[in-house]
Amino acid sequence: MAEGIRGLIYAGRVLRSVGTFVVAALFVAACGSSGSSDTATAPTAVSEETASESPLEAALGFPSEPGQRQYQLITMQRAADIAIVECMRQAGFFYAVDAAESRFQYGASVGDGSREWIAENGLGITPSVIAALQGNGGQGAAATNLNYVASLTPEESTAYDRALIGDTDPSAAGAEFQPGGCFAQSFTSILDLLGLIQALEPQLDVMNSRMASDPRVREFQATWSACMAPLGHRYDNEDAMADDVYARLLTIELVEIDGVTQVVTPDELDALLAFERQAALDSFGCRESFADQRAQLRYDYEREFLEDNRFRIADLVPPTP
Repeated sequence: MAEGIRGLIYAGRVLRSVGTFVVAALFVAACGSSGSSDTATAPTAVSEETASESPLEAALGFPSEPGQRQYQLITMQRAADIAIVECMRQAGFFYAVDAAESRFQYGASVGDGSREWIAENGLGITPSVIAALQGNGGQGAAATNLNYVASLTPEESTAYDRALIGDTDPSAAGAEFQPGGCFAQSFTSILDLLGLIQALEPQLDVMNSRMASDPRVREFQATWSACMAPLGHRYDNEDAMADDVYARLLTIELVEIDGVTQVVTPDELDALLAFERQAALDSFGCRESFADQRAQLRYDYEREFLEDNRFRIADLVPPTP
């Protein structure tokens, strides 16, 4: 938990808007860098086993690829949001949350990796901008919750805080406060996983950087580029395709009317979304020829990661009874 969220000050104030805190932390955890100019040292292949599942996910509960990790955490955040709203409802109180995507899924995303998701969202770039524009001007869950609490009587407000974060011990003021109530029921699992990801984030960044600079990955990107060119997409790699979508976004004119940002020519934004969807679908098809090889390569890197960091992992993950 964030330093400074302590004792009685913690109760009834900060966690009246718990969703904002959690999503902000998830953004830090899921968006680790993957680029590096370091020369890769390829791990030893495991010929007897396949890349049908992720060794790292099986061992630690989260994927090594940043985009997939982002999607997992958004999914967990969404489930936790539903749980806390229902828990507070059962306690007799209203509670509002912002959609996980509204604060977290901004820019490129892999979603669930399926062709169906890509057909709807493309690279996730333009849809995230459209969602942000549509949500422009809303007061958000934090203000909604604070306004609601302000309408309660002092006795109701105390009961609200007890339902949300559990009972507080006045003698513990100044000490680290561990919340209970609906917050603990809903968010303990996701925060535990988040803590593990953050603890291993430097090592995960190194692994993904090494894989990105692996000569085999560069060869995959060359194959992808050659496949995309006849389809009208001339990019050296997938990052260049995303950069092009961002550059096209910058050409779309925005205007602020009564404090709300609007698109001057909505048709241009619709056209960009159509372009992005088609490019993403073409990209999906061009990856199919080396998808299994790339999956096996990530499998091998993950096996090496688990071996190289076994002592650190042992310190972070308690043994199973």
